[in-house]
Amino acid sequence: MNQMTLKELYEVGCSFESSVGQGTKSERARIPKNSSRIIFDESLTNNILNYDKEIKFLVSGEIWCPDFQLNVAVLKRFMDLNPNFDMSVITMARGKKYIQPILNIEDAKYPLILVLDKDFNILGDFQERPQVVKNSPCFDDIKLDYYKGKYLLDSAYDIWEIIK
Repeated sequence: MNQMTLKELYEVGCSFESSVGQGTKSERARIPKNSSRIIFDESLTNNILNYDKEIKFLVSGEIWCPDFQLNVAVLKRFMDLNPNFDMSVITMARGKKYIQPILNIEDAKYPLILVLDKDFNILGDFQERPQVVKNSPCFDDIKLDYYKGKYLLDSAYDIWEIIK
C-alpha cells in the first residue's frame, strides 16, 4: 500500500487560511463568527503564551464541516497567541487513507487533529468534538449550543491536555 509519513502529510497540507479559502461564502463567514466566540480564561491564555516547545497540528478535515469550522478555529487561536504552534490541513480522504492506518483505527471522526511535536511524534489526537460533547447522553439536547460555539473552551482544554 502506498504510504506517507506524518512529515510528508504535513508538508503537502495547506495553511488554515488556504483551507478556509476553499469554502463557500457562508462557510468562510462562519470562521470569524466562531473565532469571536473563543474566549480563553487567563490561565489557559498564559499557559499557551508561555509554552516554549514547538507543536504542529496536522488536521484532516474539510471547511464544509461545522465541527471543522468550530474546532480548527480554536487551533488558529493557539497559533495567534504563540508562534511555536503551527498547523497544516489535509483532506479527509488523505486522513482516511494515511492517518487512520498510522493510528491503527478504522473509523476516525473528523476533523481528525493530530497534535505533533517538532519531530512529528504523535502526542495525541482530537476527533470531531470535545469530550464533554461526546459524553453528553443526548447530542440533540445540546446541539444548538454546540453549533453556537458554547463548547469552544472545552475543545481548547481538550487540546491543551494533549499538549501539556
